[in-house]
Amino acid sequence: MRGVAFALVGVLVAAPAWARRPRTLAPSSSQLPRLQTFGEQGTLNYQFSQTERVEVSSMPTIVSVSSRHHTPAMGWFPMRVSVDNTGGPKQTMTLAFRSLGGGSNSEVKRVVEVAAGERRSITLSVPAELHWGQFEASSPVIGRQSQALGFTSIYGASRLVLAYGSPEAFEVFARKKPDNTNGEDQVLTMSLDEAPTELSAYLGFHAVALVDPRGLEGLSDAQRAALEAWVATGGSLVLQSRPATPALLPLLEGDGPTHRYGFGAVTVLDEDASFASVPLSQLPVEPLGQLESRGTRRSRLEGTSTFEALLPQAIVPVARFLVIITLFTLLIGPGSVFIARKRGPAVLLATIPITAFATCVLILGSSVLLDGFRVHAATYGYTLLDRAQHRAVTLGLSGWYANLAPRTASFDGSTGVIAPRRNGDPTPVSLEWRDGARFGAGFVPSRTYREWGIASVTPSRARLVARREGSRVVLQNALGERIDVVWVRLDGALYVARDVRDGGEVTMEPDDRVDETGLALEAGRRFVAAYTSPVVMAPLDDGQFLARVQGTAFVPMGGVSADVHAAQHVVRGEVEP
Repeated sequence: MRGVAFALVGVLVAAPAWARRPRTLAPSSSQLPRLQTFGEQGTLNYQFSQTERVEVSSMPTIVSVSSRHHTPAMGWFPMRVSVDNTGGPKQTMTLAFRSLGGGSNSEVKRVVEVAAGERRSITLSVPAELHWGQFEASSPVIGRQSQALGFTSIYGASRLVLAYGSPEAFEVFARKKPDNTNGEDQVLTMSLDEAPTELSAYLGFHAVALVDPRGLEGLSDAQRAALEAWVATGGSLVLQSRPATPALLPLLEGDGPTHRYGFGAVTVLDEDASFASVPLSQLPVEPLGQLESRGTRRSRLEGTSTFEALLPQAIVPVARFLVIITLFTLLIGPGSVFIARKRGPAVLLATIPITAFATCVLILGSSVLLDGFRVHAATYGYTLLDRAQHRAVTLGLSGWYANLAPRTASFDGSTGVIAPRRNGDPTPVSLEWRDGARFGAGFVPSRTYREWGIASVTPSRARLVARREGSRVVLQNALGERIDVVWVRLDGALYVARDVRDGGEVTMEPDDRVDETGLALEAGRRFVAAYTSPVVMAPLDDGQFLARVQGTAFVPMGGVSADVHAAQHVVRGEVEP
């Protein structure tokens, strides 16, 4: 009995300490949130999306554009342009698509060099919200030629699959014939030669199936890089077989039909697998849409929960305006009566306009003094560091506000920008594809709060170096930003360090648990948990680290100089010895 009593006392004494112990990482990957599959949302009941070729110009240079086919509900889609310059001379051609109606005033264009006698396919990545518009081809040879184009957006529970290859090849690949009467899912077929060279073009598709016998080897380096970057940032790629050259998919490891690939997945449809097992890709970031009320920080994002804006500048300064308007009212009302009695009514002809002018100057001046003419920004993100390829795979979110809009924002082809969901008109964009996307002033409109999602694969030399010095484990921070907290597993043991400046070295302390709350981001709910939770919750293998850092190093800012209000990022990777 005495032993039992001592045991009970020991339990009671230890209970508070156990309660304070931080939560551990999920013990196995089976408990992590996973991507939904096609089978979980019903069987693939599809038909082929019908495409119409619209001729924009004829001899000597023939330009035609694909039209009428289905596009994603949100994201982007590749507009396919064919240029036959067999009978024409060398020329510089501008291809532009401008939206019609809806109040978006959007324009997407690309300038291309066409050689004499050349025939080529050109892809123009266009926001999926632009369903109707005018396509224009212009050059010194053909002048200005234009045609109206329209596209059909998928809706509801429909899925959109992009297939590289013929419709017949996809039927054999999917082992199912199309249902041209009741098929709700759409399959858009394209030739490998028409594959885009920008990650953006894939954002919004639920899967990409490679049914052309040439496979990944049939793509150019730029086309293959764009497709691989999309898969690494959350896409779903379906193959007939594993690539003969492993370097084409450097993150592909292990056996079996389906593999996590960065944030996305790769599925090899062999005899034992069906399309029902293919993971369903979705936009991994959900930026805040239109504000329902300008007088509140809170807004409802269509199809999601209620979120807060990321910047204080998004709030209309109601209190400040009330004080200024109250002073104006007192001066115009009782103040004018007092002046009229003292100086006479004629004086009011000068004092009232002066008071109104001074009030306007005070409102504008307070805005300039508090917000200035600088761009304000906040960035959040999740990053996987690929040490072998020296690159960073990032899902990010940025919030923007500016009194004066920046002139441009530029992103390379391996970065895709995700527009916010909106209850009204499409998000206006003005951009030119030139070694990536070059956005105009509409990227951050003046005095308008705007959020953009980011999916990017960028070169990076960021790293952590961990080494043993006797009984100590020394960590060197070479991530390029200050570390809030980092956990490292070495030789089976877990270590932790906190508040490490960039370039600094610290001695790590032993730890037994990873505290997930220390990795929480203010904007974490804007990200799809199926993509980001494994970054935070998956068990750390030997040699891996998990950190939260402060700074803008991992989310591309488009070259826009800004005052950063907040910048938080969760980074996972392997340490260097």
